[in-house]
Amino acid sequence: MNAYERRLLRVSRKLDDAQREQLLTFAEFLVSRRKDAAANADAAVLEPLQIPAREGETVVGAIKRLREAYHMLDAKVMLNDTASVMSKHAVGGLPAAEAITELESLFLRHYERYRDEP
Repeated sequence: MNAYERRLLRVSRKLDDAQREQLLTFAEFLVSRRKDAAANADAAVLEPLQIPAREGETVVGAIKRLREAYHMLDAKVMLNDTASVMSKHAVGGLPAAEAITELESLFLRHYERYRDEP
């Protein structure tokens, strides 16, 4: 749970049942508006860009490339997973090629979740 989610939970706990229900109803309304907007959006926007890896690409370079290719993903949501792979490489000795492959799989998984969101 990130800081924003903790803050939302903390605030909602201070509300009575009726107020919590209103908050939930409003949040669901906002989600439905987002779905309507997404349904009207151009489908090409949802596709990742095809950016090839550069010769001798570093792990940091791969992260930059993947963030650009998967521009629709929230970098804050992916920060923990991305940092974990980077740490395995920098501290744990995971070879760059393996770290890059792991990052590519990670970004693809996050994209598939994003794409399949209702």
